[in-house]
Amino acid sequence: MAIFSKNADDVQGDVEAQIAALRKEISKISSSLSDLGSERFDEVRRVAAKQARYAADTAKQNPVATLAIVAGAALLIGFFSRR
Repeated sequence: MAIFSKNADDVQGDVEAQIAALRKEISKISSSLSDLGSERFDEVRRVAAKQARYAADTAKQNPVATLAIVAGAALLIGFFSRR
């Protein structure tokens, strides 16, 4: 009977050690994913800012074309919102 008790304790200890190792590994993976997500967010933010500057510069250089595009977009939005 004592043999079974000792084996059960060994198995339980092994399982607990494996669970602790898995928790540590999940924590590392979670941290890596968080860092990767942060890097991607910064990259997307930089690209969006660059595109916004480009659009603003283009609008300043071509005010008539910009006005025509905005008027056309407003007309389309108005047309589709009435339906």
